[in-house]
Amino acid sequence: MSDNRKKYSSSPLYGMRHTRGGGYYVPPERPQRRRDGNTSVPLQIMMTLLLPILFIVALILGYRELHLAFLILSAIALIIMWAARIFLHQARSTLSLIYAATMVVSLIAVLAFSKPLPNTEQQATNKTGTDLSALFGRDTTPQDVRDYASAQNPNAIVTAAPTATPNSRSEAQQQLELFMNSWMSLDYDAMLSYCSPAWVNAQENPQHSIFKIRGTSTPVDFEVTAASGTEADDSRTLTMIASIDKGTGKAPQNYRYEVLMLRINGTWYVDPASLSSATEIKETSTPRPEYTIMPTYTPDMNMVLYYNPDGGSYYHANDRCTKIDQKYLPLKGSFLYSQLGEDRYKNLKPCDRCNPPGRND
Repeated sequence: MSDNRKKYSSSPLYGMRHTRGGGYYVPPERPQRRRDGNTSVPLQIMMTLLLPILFIVALILGYRELHLAFLILSAIALIIMWAARIFLHQARSTLSLIYAATMVVSLIAVLAFSKPLPNTEQQATNKTGTDLSALFGRDTTPQDVRDYASAQNPNAIVTAAPTATPNSRSEAQQQLELFMNSWMSLDYDAMLSYCSPAWVNAQENPQHSIFKIRGTSTPVDFEVTAASGTEADDSRTLTMIASIDKGTGKAPQNYRYEVLMLRINGTWYVDPASLSSATEIKETSTPRPEYTIMPTYTPDMNMVLYYNPDGGSYYHANDRCTKIDQKYLPLKGSFLYSQLGEDRYKNLKPCDRCNPPGRND
């Protein structure tokens, strides 16, 4: 018997006494694998709702700060999603591709097309009038008004006030003509630069206010027919006849304006409120007179005229005429009215925008 025991001591059932649970074999425990597809409700809400909304708002408004916020939050969300294994692997890959594309779009917008957020503090100050009062104080200059117009619309080109030239027309009339020429050329920021600083300062939104005055009307031509007071006064009323196209498809109508001009620190400005005085000139049985912007006065022979020596075909009353492209301003060539008949100037034509005097042929 003893020999038989030794013979079967290594049989397959020999190790049964070493098993667990009353004789049943239990395989060794394996380390648990990290489960894929965890859930995180805040991250799901952020990546499927909040970040897409932020991306759409950034595209619509075009503000650089919104695009930067989307880029930073998207990068953080992607890192957390992969590190914590949020969503299944296929869903993570799909979201990663989508966010990579949107982040590229936002990055291009930041580098090329976006704009900074508006300065709300400055806007609030403008509404209260504090900063504007500081800007348009007692020592107001034309540059102050142009700087304000540029701040209201940074992308617009504001036409600088031209230098004075010898002319028999009054300075008040010249400023009114520049205002009307800017209106005719649809340069509304230039119109604002010729408006009274006191009126600009009193408006919450000067560009909106000037739009309410002009509306969709555009002058076709105009003529100053009378003026009250003298250049020594601080205010003058200029009577002006203007042919106005209201953009309705009908023929332009003639209107009479009593325009109030105010002199501030030696410079004349238009009071836009006086443009509301327009009265229509009714048609009569007699032929309607044609009004032109050509001056009827006898020109000063020493009046300085300007032209573009690089191929220009017109001569002008000032060196910053609004008809000329900005890159040619100020005009480099000049001559006296008395030289207009000389060979090198005889082919030049008078500008129909700044209205220099014509030839006395």
